[in-house]
Amino acid sequence: MNEQLALNKINQAMQQLQQGKPAVARDGLLRVLKAYPDSAEVNFLLGLALVQLSQGKAALAHFNRAIALQPDLAEAYVNRGILLKNQQQLPQALRDFERAIALRPGMAEAYSNRGNVQVLLDQRAAAHDSFVTALHLDPHNSDAMVNLAALLAENGEYEAAQALLDKVLARFPDDVLARYDLSWLLLLQGDYARGWQYYEARKLDPQLCQRSGLQRFARPEWQGESLEGKTLLLHQEQGLGDTIQMLRYLPLLQQRGARLILLLKPPLQELARQMASGLQVFTRREQLPAFDLHCPMMSLPLRFATTLDNIPAADAYLTVTAEQRQIWAGRLAARQRPRIGLAWSGLAQHLNDRQRSLQLAQLRRLLQLDTEFHSLQREYREETALVTAAGIIDHAAGLNTLEDTAGLITQMDLVISVDTSVAHLAGALGKACWLLLPFNPDFRWGLGRSDSPWYASMQLFRQQAAGEWLPVLDEVARQAARQLAVADGAADSVVAGQHF
Repeated sequence: MNEQLALNKINQAMQQLQQGKPAVARDGLLRVLKAYPDSAEVNFLLGLALVQLSQGKAALAHFNRAIALQPDLAEAYVNRGILLKNQQQLPQALRDFERAIALRPGMAEAYSNRGNVQVLLDQRAAAHDSFVTALHLDPHNSDAMVNLAALLAENGEYEAAQALLDKVLARFPDDVLARYDLSWLLLLQGDYARGWQYYEARKLDPQLCQRSGLQRFARPEWQGESLEGKTLLLHQEQGLGDTIQMLRYLPLLQQRGARLILLLKPPLQELARQMASGLQVFTRREQLPAFDLHCPMMSLPLRFATTLDNIPAADAYLTVTAEQRQIWAGRLAARQRPRIGLAWSGLAQHLNDRQRSLQLAQLRRLLQLDTEFHSLQREYREETALVTAAGIIDHAAGLNTLEDTAGLITQMDLVISVDTSVAHLAGALGKACWLLLPFNPDFRWGLGRSDSPWYASMQLFRQQAAGEWLPVLDEVARQAARQLAVADGAADSVVAGQHF
């Protein structure tokens, strides 16, 4: 391959990447690479194509090769840094962005991406400076504006955050990340009519789709049209809690005449089957029968025009079989004191885990109450011996599915949980639940209020400053102690859980 032909192929590949045709670009670049294996530019572009194709390991190898061949290629450091950040290799990613800035001090993209990593490393003041510098260098840099808006929202500066996102969308109305982030702000502030519309932007970004597990299907997506005589596939996206929250819509879909097929992760399978008769529930895509339409479960609020005033089934919509109740009633010792179920941490891989989860030691004051504490967690950050030594009864070995967890929850008088699937499960069962929320909560919990329109049995306890759990836990302990004092001498009421 002569140089002119190679140059033409490279230019074509650059256009194809801009047009969203990474597979075509990759194939052309691989042919050029055979003739010019020591081209830093070809290796770099090939890395970009592979990133778009979600082939991170191969992309990293080509970025490494490009940097080895041309150590001053700032763009390669930036894109390798982004890849490393997405792989949770944060210190390495930060070094790459610092190197890019040293090579090209005027590169706004490098500052903006450095700020993203600094946020994840809890270096928020430094992140703020990085975003501001990026905007000083490029006042119309939409990525920097979106990133700064996210940081402002974390700090509770919601009006300023929304103003930035509005500015981005005024100039770039199709900016997917700006639309998606705006959806969170709108939903958080209770503007469901606009929020659910903007929330659809998640379907347009490959990384958001990959992160949430959003799947593609050849059949059309349901847009709200008649379902009479139609078979509708509902498929899970995001976490277990999100899916539990959306199960409330199943009876409404059946009322519209739909035959329902559900594609869910295994822990949810049996619990979902109890929602309504005639459901077909599958855990693997290749098992699916034929269907007419499909719908991601987090799009159901939009399809039903859900607002704060018409959320369906806020009281309770999940049930537990008599068998499960009997199993857990038999496993637990005779009730002598009120029972409180605890979930103090979620999956460490969750993007917001550092803000939402607690350490066992932080529960110290709560655990001093004269009550039984039962763990509702399947996994612990701590050694099991530390959990039991703290006075919490361990049930992890018996919690193989969410149906098991639901059965245990029915035996509790109160559930106290951070923002995990356990809280959603308790709320969906109609069990009294005290939810502990970080300063910048997930959008579904709104702002300011101590109740939840999604779950009538839930009470919300909020941080008043970022990272400050002690006042929250003190208030929870005070209220629990007060309820126990009221219940003292009324054993029958305590057993029935009437005072929580």
